[in-house]
Amino acid sequence: MTTQLSTIKQTAIATGISALMAGSVHAAGTSLLLEEVLVTAEKREESLQDISASVSVVGEAMMARAGITDVTRLEHIVPGMRLGMSGNEARIAIRGSRTNNVGTEAEQVVGIFVDDVYVPTTTQALNAYVDLKRIEVLRGPQGTLYGRNTFGGAINVISNEPDFEAFSGSIQGLVGDYNRTRFQTILNVPVSETFALRFAHVSDVHNGYIKNSYHPSTSDDLDDNDSQFSRITAKWLVTDSLDITLRYAQSDKDSNSTAIWGYQFTAGYVDGEYIPGHPALEEGATQDKGPWDVSRNFPSAAKLDDTSITLAINWDLDFATVKLTYNDSEFEGIQFSDFDYSDGGPSWGEQGDWAFLGWNSSQTSDSLELQLISNGDGDLQWVAGYYQFEQDADWGWISSFDGVLSNYGYGHNLFVSESEAFYVNATYAIADNIRVIGGLRTNEDTKNSGSKKASWDDNLWKFALEHDLGDDGGTMVYASASTGFRAGGFNGGAVIDYIQDSQGRDVSLYDPEEVKAYEVGIKTTLDEGRMTLNVAAFVNEYTSMHAQSFILIPGETAVSEYTENGGEVDASGLEIEMQWAPTDQWYISANIAYLDAEFGTYNVAALSALGDLGGRQDDTVLSLKGYEPANSPEFSFGGQISYDFNLGNLGTLTPMLQTTYTSEYYTYDINVKGTDQESHTKSDLRLIWTNAEDNFKIEGYILNLEDEPVMNRSVISQSGDVARVQVNWNRPRTWGVSATYTF
Repeated sequence: MTTQLSTIKQTAIATGISALMAGSVHAAGTSLLLEEVLVTAEKREESLQDISASVSVVGEAMMARAGITDVTRLEHIVPGMRLGMSGNEARIAIRGSRTNNVGTEAEQVVGIFVDDVYVPTTTQALNAYVDLKRIEVLRGPQGTLYGRNTFGGAINVISNEPDFEAFSGSIQGLVGDYNRTRFQTILNVPVSETFALRFAHVSDVHNGYIKNSYHPSTSDDLDDNDSQFSRITAKWLVTDSLDITLRYAQSDKDSNSTAIWGYQFTAGYVDGEYIPGHPALEEGATQDKGPWDVSRNFPSAAKLDDTSITLAINWDLDFATVKLTYNDSEFEGIQFSDFDYSDGGPSWGEQGDWAFLGWNSSQTSDSLELQLISNGDGDLQWVAGYYQFEQDADWGWISSFDGVLSNYGYGHNLFVSESEAFYVNATYAIADNIRVIGGLRTNEDTKNSGSKKASWDDNLWKFALEHDLGDDGGTMVYASASTGFRAGGFNGGAVIDYIQDSQGRDVSLYDPEEVKAYEVGIKTTLDEGRMTLNVAAFVNEYTSMHAQSFILIPGETAVSEYTENGGEVDASGLEIEMQWAPTDQWYISANIAYLDAEFGTYNVAALSALGDLGGRQDDTVLSLKGYEPANSPEFSFGGQISYDFNLGNLGTLTPMLQTTYTSEYYTYDINVKGTDQESHTKSDLRLIWTNAEDNFKIEGYILNLEDEPVMNRSVISQSGDVARVQVNWNRPRTWGVSATYTF
């Protein structure tokens, strides 16, 4: 019965628009309705419309059209996803969960996986997207299949594998404002009928988007880029049932960057009074002229190097397939900036000047995942797996004295993070149109800093029910319940003793975050297969959420950051995704998200300079109850529309408009003036010409047509009697022209 049902559903979807969701390449006059989208979001290959979960998929051609070259632009396509950034750190927010802490010891709330390999830090999450087959974004906790760091969701990045059929590839060159040049090369080489190689390389260079008025040249402007990324993939078909794939990837980046927590002080608080502008300028220093025009007398830099080797083995045993994925990665990074955020204070090379700068990190990580995945079309489909991960790091805060950089100015922080898990997930068809799903995962996580060691055990579960409506299998309704967690950790340094002595609180350790998630949804194909419409409603109950706090210890010159368990967040909402091709030339997509997220009982360290905030805080504790988590707007909308003009022998001309609207929200958990972002739109415009042979393309684009500054991240810290609002902004309007030749 399952085989018959699967055939009906595949036929319905194959005549639908699912291929459009993956962005199938097409020429003018050629139908976009090609094939269903197959994804591996649940660790086995399935049709997107068959998965009882909220998953957004972006394919190769749509990535090119939407200009998705890294994680930063996914928020334009994925409903409810927001990306806060600071420096080279990605701070993703989904469904009321958000990434606050960054760096070596931080855990992401949305796990990022590249070819089934976990990306351990928020810094590595910003690596380039090159020669990809698709990107899958799973919203909501994915703990049973993906583990501890998919508390808010997961992003699967899947690269193209070598092709055994033909020698092929592409060359792309791009030029744009801010002196941008980007060159990309992809080459596929079939060495034999059973062995093939694939090469991908991209170089991306541009001047800084943030002008540094203190220096007349562009060499000291902030947020510039000089990055290289390369990947070599080899695939060997050992037998008809066994294949081996080896990937080597290397990236390096050299940038003036911006600061780790935000590059501009925009306001301050003293005795509860809001004071706009830099709150602690030295005499003779100047206020910044704007979000994209600042004045800094001390340099900023980010030098990052990332290397990864992945071995993937697939062995078909008839009844099931064994899949082994092993990865070894190394990362080196240093980030520093002008930490008084002005043209006052110490400058590079001045005698007797000391400055706190940023951090330095060196780490290795190894992971192994072994899976057994059922084959066939029987009533029972299942996947079982074992996962192991270890991260070894040496990191430290850095400083300078007399202009000499001290890579570990505050000493070395040795850190080891280990995770081990067993999991199973199964789907059973109890009738032709009804399936039940169950999943279980057991985790053991350990963290060790040399002087401290802590371990946590957790069992995660998922239960779901799917029901196909009608005889054509084109509509499915589902309901699910699941759990997730994010590992705990510990604080170090003098901050532990100071808080214990002054406040009587122990912050040496903090427990894991936990979530219970409930979701109901419908996935349907309409308009004779020309439209897909997916709707999901959810309720997430978060407990023991991690709170980020800052404190200035008497006698110290730099603010200390620490983490503790703040408390509860309740989030509920509705998400809608639509893809529609009313004719062979039109493409229209839209996504809408409604989110109601607020803190329950949730306490962070008091910031006395904010005043009593209507009775919210005393001498030690600030209550966030009723506030909204950072980057959690109530309403957001995204849309794309394009039309292919058939020019006959002259090819195809395609204009495309992409726009998003976001209602007002706060960019920090403490919802006070200065952290609030007004409602706004962001729009991009593209014009694409493709020749009649469909192997040469010229494209022009304008990004951020509105050219409006938008806060994507803020933080409040207190130094002395002043609480400072520190902000990171989006990038200004940019334009460019590219040419791509495919062979």
